[in-house]
Amino acid sequence: MTIPNTLTGPSVLLEQTSVKEGDQQLLSAITTEFKAGGWHAILGPNGGGKSTLLKAILGLTPHQGSITIQWPTAEPNTQSQGRLGYLPQSMPFDASLPISVRDYLLMSLSKKPIWFSRKIPVEVEVALNQVQLNDKLDRKVGDLSGGERQRLMLATALLQAPTLLILDEPMTGLDQQGQKDVLNLLSEFNTAGGTILMVEHNWQIVKQHCDQVYWIDKGLEYQGTPDDFFASKVSQSNPLQPEFME
Repeated sequence: MTIPNTLTGPSVLLEQTSVKEGDQQLLSAITTEFKAGGWHAILGPNGGGKSTLLKAILGLTPHQGSITIQWPTAEPNTQSQGRLGYLPQSMPFDASLPISVRDYLLMSLSKKPIWFSRKIPVEVEVALNQVQLNDKLDRKVGDLSGGERQRLMLATALLQAPTLLILDEPMTGLDQQGQKDVLNLLSEFNTAGGTILMVEHNWQIVKQHCDQVYWIDKGLEYQGTPDDFFASKVSQSNPLQPEFME
């Protein structure tokens, strides 16, 4: 796919943001900023609230406090709604549903019923080629492997022309080549100026690509550069180390 040479990603501001479900406190008050144009890694233990934080930012779960996405605007003192792309942690499909990759893409990208046109636009063909799904158009989505579904979802998200990407473990199910392809696309997006918020467990990916690390364990326990984070955490003998050494 062709990512524009210049994007202007938004910043995301959280002020005393918390999430509670019944009597259970899923996230305590978080105040921080995900700066515009940054590649932000959200780390933490399983059950620590990483996915909950993403869903709160997306407006998919109720929260207390404030969350503000500051979309860049041409006019001062105005606020315009930009576009974001979202890749969830998992993409469940009923394998018996007769929906093909072609139909899924057409439904995701077209404002008309899919029977109006069965033709895949050129930019979609390019996108599928870049994520190695160009030969899967007629396969049922339910028959794709987990890694193939991840690549399909990422391609669909990028085809929406977002300036903010919110990704929940995007490398799940990908082999080494698949990870390389996805990281190339994300690097191109970020280099152009897009903002990325990404939950990720692979510390090598975080060190090589991300600008800031946020350690979430029922709240924000650490924020800093990857180098500072791993120097202070991974070099110490502590319970966090094994998770990063996977």
